[in-house]
Amino acid sequence: MKKEKKNNIILIDLNSDGMRLDNFLLKTLKGLPKARIYSMIRKGEARINSKRAKPMTRLKTDDLIRIPPHLVPGKPKEKNPIKAMDLNWIDEIILHEEKGFLVVNKPSGLAVHGGSGVSFGLIELLRRHREKKYETLELVHRIDKETSGIILIAKKRSILRTLHQYFRDGLIKKKYQALLLGNPVEEDFIIDQPIRIDRSNKYRKSIIDAEGLKAITEFKMVKRFSHASLFEISPITGRTHQIRAHSAFINMPIAGDIRYGIKNDIIKKSFGLKRLFLHASEISFPQFDTSNSNYHFKADLSEELKAVLLNINSLD
Repeated sequence: MKKEKKNNIILIDLNSDGMRLDNFLLKTLKGLPKARIYSMIRKGEARINSKRAKPMTRLKTDDLIRIPPHLVPGKPKEKNPIKAMDLNWIDEIILHEEKGFLVVNKPSGLAVHGGSGVSFGLIELLRRHREKKYETLELVHRIDKETSGIILIAKKRSILRTLHQYFRDGLIKKKYQALLLGNPVEEDFIIDQPIRIDRSNKYRKSIIDAEGLKAITEFKMVKRFSHASLFEISPITGRTHQIRAHSAFINMPIAGDIRYGIKNDIIKKSFGLKRLFLHASEISFPQFDTSNSNYHFKADLSEELKAVLLNINSLD
């Protein structure tokens, strides 16, 4: 989600795709009474693409949501913490650059954008570091703060729209590498379990729910260890925390997962893991010309994750 030039117009991104209008406004306009939200929708003060909508209307990527100007949260004036930073390291995580987009290998621990107590994220750092290039940098999609790996950044609005359409059409294929606790009976399998976001506590969490959104994940084992299994994982759909929720559902949570994992995580305790072992390793999508060829990008595991695998292998 990002604000357009008019600060009361909000552009819907992939992370909010499929969300109901009422739930989106409740999340965005924190602290506003629920009755006021529904009154705003009923009176047409909140609109989708300039049209009236019902509370249960599902949002789509690139929809424009209008809210009353006086309800736009004000931003406190503060010093820009990015200005004093040395950002030359950002050049080292850019895997590939084209006229219309960047392919970035995001490190674990860095959010993709600021907000919710985070002053800045990857996109703000990129904009600051490349401000003299006069680009319009936008996130094409998201990965969790704890997850490392490939993320696409659009440099042009037209490329952003095209890549969003690719996502909607299922033309963008992503692969992850993850170390799951335990060993499965089958080495290759598909989990087809609907997911909904549970916001009943401080941290939102994806849970399996028959009334949730369709979610499908493909698992292929790469290597079996005594206490864990390395998998190549392909999300067929793109729900929030999908891989983490589906892994927990089969009682094989991802090693190092504080939110979906277990307290007695042997990989963290015995093999030096300090983070979530989930890495966005590959992405492919059609090129923008008529050549019928695909872009295909890869990002290797970080040295810290490779070291964990070496530790496991040496004692296995």
